[in-house]
Amino acid sequence: MKTLMFISNSSNEVYRFTRNDRPYILRLSEKPLEHADRIKAEVDWVHFLAENGVRASLPIQTTDHQWTAVYKEKDTSYIATAFHMASGRFFDKNNPQLWGPDIFGKWGEVMGRMHQLTQSYGSSDQLVNRDAWITLSIENPYLQQGHYQILLEKLRALEQTIIALPKDVHSYGLIHNDFHPYNFHIDGGDITVFDFDDSIYGWFALDIGIAAAHAVWWGSPKEDRKSKNEFAQRFLNEFLKGYFKNNHLDEYWIRKIPMFMDYRNICSFFWWLSRWDGDESHLSEHQKNAMVHAVELIHNDLPFDGCNIVI
Repeated sequence: MKTLMFISNSSNEVYRFTRNDRPYILRLSEKPLEHADRIKAEVDWVHFLAENGVRASLPIQTTDHQWTAVYKEKDTSYIATAFHMASGRFFDKNNPQLWGPDIFGKWGEVMGRMHQLTQSYGSSDQLVNRDAWITLSIENPYLQQGHYQILLEKLRALEQTIIALPKDVHSYGLIHNDFHPYNFHIDGGDITVFDFDDSIYGWFALDIGIAAAHAVWWGSPKEDRKSKNEFAQRFLNEFLKGYFKNNHLDEYWIRKIPMFMDYRNICSFFWWLSRWDGDESHLSEHQKNAMVHAVELIHNDLPFDGCNIVI
């Protein structure tokens, strides 16, 4: 395939290609063969959302009418899935057409619609369900000592709080779980969401907290703590105005959003450093940024007080 162009490699290898002058995305997942059923469940949900008005990047079938193609190379399995490429562009915090109150509100509208729809979603009997939220597994020994042990203890305390949270159809269901600014495109004020690979059964407030944590991390106009706190409040006020157009969430859950933001920030730190060899001179720029952010999390409280959110 001459037009194949590498894009990224995080949880999966992602490529762009063109066919008949139309752009597509190819995702290669190095996973056990049984994971193909979970990808089919992901595709089923994306289709359900798109059929009910959510602008989502739809998958395409193989020549034998399958949603996935599985390749084996010695003891390794690769699951390939292809999607239509979403129209539009990524966010740009220096461009008011691509970042600001209108985008935050539209982002909230899309998530609100997704959460409303998931309450009536039932996957096919032939499908394996997506996984449910579980505690984070941390195997790197270098992240279990010194300052990192303090952050790990904070993570475990948050997880125990999360485990005890109630679950009901109005607050818990199938969520995107990674709906951050690099997982949607903006086109004329409309948002098309993609990359549902991390979708799980979890709390709606978690989905919102993930969006807000990344909005602050990547989209705050300034990097000092005070500016980030103020931006977080402005962002969530606009985001929730859009969200409430399509879905209701009790005040109890709105007040949980700062906790979920804190949780996401800590998880991101451990994710970025999951393969770290313990030598700080070997850290990449992403890892150094995560390290700085981790120190902030150790020495500061939550990003902002949830009671300051206007609902």
